Amino acid sequence: MLTESVKSPVDYSKTRHSPNKDDVELNAAGQALLASIEEPVRPGQLAAAFPRIVNRMASLWKSPRQMDLYFEDLLTDTRGTRQGFPLGILMELTTLKEHYQTKVFPPTQRGDVWKSDDATRGVKS
Repeated sequence: MLTESVKSPVDYSKTRHSPNKDDVELNAAGQALLASIEEPVRPGQLAAAFPRIVNRMASLWKSPRQMDLYFEDLLTDTRGTRQGFPLGILMELTTLKEHYQTKVFPPTQRGDVWKSDDATRGVKS
């Protein structure tokens, strides 16, 4: 007779590091990032509730590929156990992602050769 082993859910609280100062309040880079983002897309609720996320964004902001991955990580539940963000914060994140990908680092500044003038240089119509 075979018995199935039932795996208990992983307790991620035991794998997390102890909170440090950058987890609980905005650092100088996080504050500078917020100040640089135009008001309509500035993530105020996110900064107040999750300063560590804004601090992390500040460290990745000039690296489009890393920011894209971070946005995906924030907006996608890969574990199946995350509670998710409150709706207001989710909307801020989505708005900020769109702003980042269209205004801060649009496709032509991301090294996307198919969206740049170089992709069509030398091509005869």
